[in-house]
Amino acid sequence: MKTAFLCFFPVIPTNMGSAEVIRSLFLAWPGDKKIFQISHLKINQKKNLKSIFILYEKPILKLICIPIIIFKILNYLKGSDKKLVVIEGPSWIGYSFLSLIFIKIFSPKTKVIYHSHSIEYEVRKMMSSHLIAILSRILEKFVFKYSDLSTSVSKIEIKKINKLYKVKCIELRNGVSKKIIKFNKKKIFNFNYIIYCGSYKYLPNKLAIDFLIKKLMLKINKKFPKLKLVLTGGGYNKKKSFLLNLGILPKSKLLNIIFNSQLMVLPIDKGTGTRIKIIEAILIGANILTTKKGIEGIILKKNEFINIKKKNFFYKFIIKNINNKKKVKFTSSDKKKYVMENIVSEFLNNQNVKKLFKTS
Repeated sequence: MKTAFLCFFPVIPTNMGSAEVIRSLFLAWPGDKKIFQISHLKINQKKNLKSIFILYEKPILKLICIPIIIFKILNYLKGSDKKLVVIEGPSWIGYSFLSLIFIKIFSPKTKVIYHSHSIEYEVRKMMSSHLIAILSRILEKFVFKYSDLSTSVSKIEIKKINKLYKVKCIELRNGVSKKIIKFNKKKIFNFNYIIYCGSYKYLPNKLAIDFLIKKLMLKINKKFPKLKLVLTGGGYNKKKSFLLNLGILPKSKLLNIIFNSQLMVLPIDKGTGTRIKIIEAILIGANILTTKKGIEGIILKKNEFINIKKKNFFYKFIIKNINNKKKVKFTSSDKKKYVMENIVSEFLNNQNVKKLFKTS
C-alpha cells in the first residue's frame, strides 16, 4: 500500500504542535509513504517529501496550489494496487473539502482518511467571522461524511463531532514518535524559569500568554524577582525584564528546556483537540500546571501527576511549589498510550480500518 500525507502548511521543518503530530504519525506509519505539503518556506526536497512552494502564507495561494498538489499525489500513487491519501486537518477545512472533491473525481478508487486534529468549526468560531464559521461547519460536515474514514484525537471530540454532524469517527490520538523524544538533559540555563509553548498568533495561546505576562508574572516577580518566563513558538514581540522569548526551537533543545523548567504552565481557557506540548511533557517527565480545559482529551490512569487548577489558583500553587526540584514520574502505561508507534498499531488493528484497507 502507498500512502500520501496531504498537508496545507509546512510539516518539515516542524514549527508547531500539529506539524509534530503529523511528523510522528508519518514516522510510525507502515509501507511506502510520502508527505506532500504546501509551504512558504524554501526547503530541499527529500525522498519522502514533496513541498509546493508559495511566496506568502495566504489562503488564495493555497487554493491555487490544491489542484497542483493533488495531481502530484495521484501521480505518486499511480501503479499501486492500494492507494491511500491521509488529509491532515489543522488548516481551514475548505482546503480539505476541495482536495477530497478532486481525489474522488480523478481517482475514485483511492481511499481517503480525514485526520482531524480539532473541530474546525469551533476554531473558526473563535478566530473568524460568523460567515466563515458557518461555511466551515457546512464544509466540515461534508468532509467527515464523505471521507472513507474519519478520525478524531479523543473520545470527547468524537462525541462532539457525532453531536454536530451525526458522523462516527475513529480515535487516532495525538502522540509523539519514540524516534523524536531524544535530548540531552543537561541544563542550558543557570536560572529558574517557568515555560509556555505555543504560537501567540493562535487565540487560545494569546489569551494564555497575556494572562501569564500581564497578571501572573507581575505578581510572582514580587515574591521571586529572579524567576523568568520562557516563551517558545513565536508571535510575541514585546520585551519584558522577566521574559525570555526563544521563538521556534529545534526539537531536542525544546525538550531540554521543557524538562529543566520548574513548571510548564498552561492557563488554557479555550481550544479544541488535545495539546501536543502536554503530551511531550508527559513523555519526558516534566512538571505540568494546567486547567481542566488544558488537559481536555488527555486521559491518564493517575491524573495526580498533572497539577490541574483554576487559573485563579495558579499564583498560590506556583509560590508554594516553585522550589520543588522533584521530577514527576508518569507510569509506563500512561507514557505508552501517547507514543505514536503504539497509537498507530492500535489504530491499524481497528476493525473499521482493517475493512478499509481490504477494500482499497
